[in-house]
Amino acid sequence: MNERNWWGVTGGVLILVAAMGQLAQAKDKVPIPSGNLNLRIQGYAMVGSDQVSIRAIGQEIADTQGNFNGDETFTYVDASASPTSTAACSGTVTGGTIVAQAGSFGTPGEGEFVITVPFSPTTPVTGTACVAQTTTMQCERTLAHKPLVNDLNAGAYHCIVTGISGLGIGAASMEGHLDSVAGSNSPNS
Repeated sequence: MNERNWWGVTGGVLILVAAMGQLAQAKDKVPIPSGNLNLRIQGYAMVGSDQVSIRAIGQEIADTQGNFNGDETFTYVDASASPTSTAACSGTVTGGTIVAQAGSFGTPGEGEFVITVPFSPTTPVTGTACVAQTTTMQCERTLAHKPLVNDLNAGAYHCIVTGISGLGIGAASMEGHLDSVAGSNSPNS
């Protein structure tokens, strides 16, 4: 082997070794989807004997296993009060979960899920809807990206509220939505 070929082979080997090192580092740094989710809940709940209309929004960050935390703000109106009572309530969601259930709606990536949203207000107000509460929803999910079927922070969840518990809060009739809005799971990625 002449000297020119020897240097060419040596250079090729060094490039190959460097590329393998970069691939190994990239493998260790596989990005985890951000799970940036919008939360929306609307309907009414019974606070004492009053029917209170509620419209809630929030921004949640979930992991691929369906655990999430974030914030929530809702406006509630008590039309039965005299005069009509309107207020806003802000706080945090901590320890939220998305749990897949058995069953499906006929296509991969769509099925039944239970979502639990534990809310703690910044400043609780006893006797109103602005108290610590946990909302439970029965949901179905649609996915824009079918390969993300096992990432519970992917897709859009369309829900019916099946339970709400909190000091003074009784029955409820609400619907909810939790949608991917940013990161590798969003419909625009």
